[in-house]
Amino acid sequence: MSESIKKRLVGIDLFRGISAYAVALIHAGSLMLYSGIPTNNVTAALVEMSRFAVPFFLALSFYLMTKKLYTSNQQHSLVSIFKSRSERLLVPYFYWSLIYLSIRLAKSLSASESLSKLFQDPVLLIFLGGASIHLYFLPLLFTGSFLILFAEFLVKKRINLTMLFVLFIASIVIYELQIVSGNNFEFFAKFGVNCLEVTNSCSVAFQQFTKLIFTSDNNNQILRITLVVIAWLLKCLPYILLAMIINHPYMRKKVENLDISQAVILLIFMAGISALNLMNVSKIIYFPQSIYEIGTAFCLLLSGIALSTRFSNNRYIENLGVCSFGIYLIHYLVLMIYVSLMGKIPDELLKISPITIMLTLTSITFITSWLITSMSMRVKPISKLLFRV
Repeated sequence: MSESIKKRLVGIDLFRGISAYAVALIHAGSLMLYSGIPTNNVTAALVEMSRFAVPFFLALSFYLMTKKLYTSNQQHSLVSIFKSRSERLLVPYFYWSLIYLSIRLAKSLSASESLSKLFQDPVLLIFLGGASIHLYFLPLLFTGSFLILFAEFLVKKRINLTMLFVLFIASIVIYELQIVSGNNFEFFAKFGVNCLEVTNSCSVAFQQFTKLIFTSDNNNQILRITLVVIAWLLKCLPYILLAMIINHPYMRKKVENLDISQAVILLIFMAGISALNLMNVSKIIYFPQSIYEIGTAFCLLLSGIALSTRFSNNRYIENLGVCSFGIYLIHYLVLMIYVSLMGKIPDELLKISPITIMLTLTSITFITSWLITSMSMRVKPISKLLFRV
């Protein structure tokens, strides 16, 4: 591999930052909606066009995770994966959950609300990222990390590239069937409710399946966690299989030789997939959600790799890549502060287009989050606890 890729994947760092911005934009749209700030079809479309972000982070994680599968004899175990991924994901998950829960407690106390409501769904709070809407990604990625054992098994059995493609297509079909059947993981099972105040209102999976089995609402929390874990594994399976394909010795050489023109083609293809998904959301045509997620994520990933082989490192882009995880974790807190401040602005000053408000809100949130993360990372105790850097 070229020396530039060994140092930093500059294209990947850039797209990490763009994806973090996209996540902030999605949540800006949600908070604008809940806060009564005007939105329209344009803002809704932009939110939908930004949903490549989490799939990209998944694709990148599994790409890096499977990078040495074919070149190293290192074998993982359940214990080693649990230990390494706990340090990388569960430690910041624990501390950020405490931070966001503390904010919820403070708001409840200031409003003289019952504190017991915040702990109505402890399973959601402890295991499924319920302290804040975006934290679910950490236990999702932690769960998916155990699929590296399956990947190592396939490599050990010398599964060829053709069979990997077959398994990948099968995994995509299974994932799409899970989605269209209403059995996918859903953060909002009951849209509009306070997740922590109503048990099973958020972060559930296989709802249609449980409705067939149980005549009344299922409150078995062990079963709930089990079904969510299965849904997360099915979601992550196509990512790790496609990452294996990209890192296969035969494909790896081709990926390393991607040039700028191919990177541009990949980005155009990604835009086309996003447009098809937007038409699917608008019920104009049917386009598989699984194809949208995997397609946009890996187009962006491959484009980033191609750019990385042709451009030298840039310290600002490198810093953006390093800070992207922290931006993802802190942005919702910053966003809530800015949205609350907007509530104090006279309505006359907010009579501008909703898209302008959304982009301005997202941009100042993103820049503030980046600055805070970058400065916090200079303090080693904070960096290790909150960002694991």
